[in-house]
Amino acid sequence: MKKSILDLGRALNKLEQKSIIGGDNCNYYARIGLCFSYDDPYCIPCNQIDNYPGASACYNIDNGCF
Repeated sequence: MKKSILDLGRALNKLEQKSIIGGDNCNYYARIGLCFSYDDPYCIPCNQIDNYPGASACYNIDNGCF
């Protein structure tokens, strides 16, 4: 059973892995101090999050954005 479960998928290459976890975008966004917030004047408004690929998977997002 264990072997059959382990054989379900296939190994992903680096490009595919990055596309799943947001790639380097989160690291880049953290370095530049990017944040998204509903009412913080120092952050980008929540409605613009789609303009930043992978940002929705990052940790610097105000709960009010969702």
